[in-house]
Amino acid sequence: MHAFKKLALSLSALAIAVPQTASAQSAALSKSWAGTWHLNPAKSKFSSEDFTTKSETRTYTLDGKRLTLRSTGVNAAGKTMKWGYSAATDGKWYPTSGNPNTDRVSLTFVSPRESKARTTLKGKPAARSTVTLSADGKELRLA
Repeated sequence: MHAFKKLALSLSALAIAVPQTASAQSAALSKSWAGTWHLNPAKSKFSSEDFTTKSETRTYTLDGKRLTLRSTGVNAAGKTMKWGYSAATDGKWYPTSGNPNTDRVSLTFVSPRESKARTTLKGKPAARSTVTLSADGKELRLA
């Protein structure tokens, strides 16, 4: 598998989530997470140097209990990939688009600054990841 496709697979598992519980939590998370971030590759953990991205910009929007992601990333070779999804954080599976290494995502809210994602491709597990927003809300990291 090409390095960019592997990177895409790793990145596809990234997600930021909206809590499904109290409306006060939803409002706090909306304020914290809705917006645009540039992933900090230096402070992120990738499975290998081949998967390390030169840059990625993510825009998250909230609509009720759904989170929509639009991502544009550039790998070390300079290739660009745009992908995204719209999903709730209920642990159920939702379709992704634009990423050849994933077709579905499942999001789980962990805290106001952390979420977990699982992805599949053709019904088989593809990747897992954790996305963290820095305490000041200015930096996005993945692990």
